[in-house]
Amino acid sequence: MEELIINLDLPPQSRWDFLQSYQSEIDVLIGYYLKDLGDVSFFQDAIDYYKATFVKKEYLQEIQSIAAFSQFSENEILLTNLYYDALKFVFGCTAFAVSNGRGNLHARNLDWWTENDALKKHTKIFHFIRNGETLYSAVSWIGFVGVLSGFKPNRFSITLNAVSSTESPNLAPPITLLIRDVLENANSFEEARDILSKTEIASDCLLMLVGTQADEMVVIERTPRKYALRYPQNGHLIVTNNYREFTNELKTGDVLQQSSCGRFDRTNELLSMKTPDTTAVCLEILSDTYVKMGITVQQMVFDLANSSITIQ
Repeated sequence: MEELIINLDLPPQSRWDFLQSYQSEIDVLIGYYLKDLGDVSFFQDAIDYYKATFVKKEYLQEIQSIAAFSQFSENEILLTNLYYDALKFVFGCTAFAVSNGRGNLHARNLDWWTENDALKKHTKIFHFIRNGETLYSAVSWIGFVGVLSGFKPNRFSITLNAVSSTESPNLAPPITLLIRDVLENANSFEEARDILSKTEIASDCLLMLVGTQADEMVVIERTPRKYALRYPQNGHLIVTNNYREFTNELKTGDVLQQSSCGRFDRTNELLSMKTPDTTAVCLEILSDTYVKMGITVQQMVFDLANSSITIQ
């Protein structure tokens, strides 16, 4: 797995300059995202207002620098970074967390359909450093400045799952950039939990947050304006693609929602048999026939005790 360094001590417009040698890869991925989004004329009409109001200047500067050596415009690259909020129904997940006596393990499948397994082929680990030290890491793709799965050494890890409620979308910050903000600025599990719970966001989501202590595990069920907290039962915590505290889930009938309960129940069954004591056992559970989907593009385990990421 290729690992890349993002130097946060550099000005935002210079942090991603090294990606110039990845131009063809960036253009392929941006092209896939835009194809999934379809007719983006509606977004184009609103994007200037949205980015001026809800996207931090430093993130816009990072996106501008990527656009400078891509065949796509700044607004097109920004739209792909808003992909989750615009089109979350193609995006699924199964995640679980356990405490095994020596620390917490946070395991996650990312399920996301793309042509030719593009996302699977181009997955990379990004280490964001400051003053020569890794501040946080993300499992992601080049051209994407937000975070779907991230880890702050000796502090906490965060993963994002898709869900849909009957609440209307909100003009508010995108969740993937909020996750990056939390990884960059929050210094404790409690601070991260409060920010992720109470900040208004653009769309529904499910967030798994895992800290370094045995009791630091929570699923934050979010709508754009509300939240509910769900804590471990029977020594473990699981999240797929449906609410378990909220009752206003929108029934979409898509394959991710239809398979959500089955993936949850199978993961619960496996965890009830034995608490995983290694990352390898976590990956075995993620790879179970009834847990892993055909569109799974990433499988990862964050080991909070060792401050490490394992990906297969």
